[in-house]
Amino acid sequence: MGHYYYVSKHSGYNDNHVVHAAGCKYLPPLDARMFLGTFYTANAAILQARKYYASALGCESCCPLPIKKNLNNQNSVALKHTA
Repeated sequence: MGHYYYVSKHSGYNDNHVVHAAGCKYLPPLDARMFLGTFYTANAAILQARKYYASALGCESCCPLPIKKNLNNQNSVALKHTA
C-alpha cells in the first residue's frame, strides 16, 4: 500500500520545498503543506512535487533518495573535486 505525501508550501534553505510522508516528525502544519497524493515510492512523490516547485527535495528523515552504488572511479574522482 502507498503512503500519503505532502510538500511544504514555504521554501527553506536554498529555496527548496521539502516533501514529507504522512507521520514524519518534520511534517509542516496543515496550513503550510500541500497534499501531493498517494505514492508507492518517495521518488514518485518528489517528481509530483516538482510539477509545483521545481526545487522540491525529499526529507532526509522520511524520503531519502537512494545512493547510487554503481559509480565508476572516474565519476568518483570528479565528484570529489567538485565538492
